[in-house]
Amino acid sequence: MRAVLLSFITFVVGMHIAYADYMQYDSSYKSLKVGSSTLQSLKHHHGTPLKTVEKKDFTLYRYRDFDAAVNKSDGKIRSIIIFDRRFKDRNYLQVGDRKRSVESVLRMKIDDNVAVDRVNGIVYWFKDDRIQKIVLAHQLKR
Repeated sequence: MRAVLLSFITFVVGMHIAYADYMQYDSSYKSLKVGSSTLQSLKHHHGTPLKTVEKKDFTLYRYRDFDAAVNKSDGKIRSIIIFDRRFKDRNYLQVGDRKRSVESVLRMKIDDNVAVDRVNGIVYWFKDDRIQKIVLAHQLKR
């Protein structure tokens, strides 16, 4: 019984919460907060999306500078995919920055087209060795 209870204990550390197998984050972009903002707040702040794509577990809403993925289960934003070149994330990185800048910040060699910052819940996607999009995630596997 004690081991079961310990697996449900959460630890609050800075801007994220640690659960047994996942880290949860509360990053925000243009009045939207991953994990707590809803479809209603998305439409209130940003109006009608340019495009909507239905997926199995979520719906993707496309706007000019970003996409927002909204869970079908709870109606909350699960991630924000940013292609806005003016946005700087918690690491002071932005779309268009070189892959080596991300390597320097994360202190790791990146051999793939994607890199994950598990401290801040940020995923970087690369094209031609530059950041193509920045994803603010609500939840990442440890």
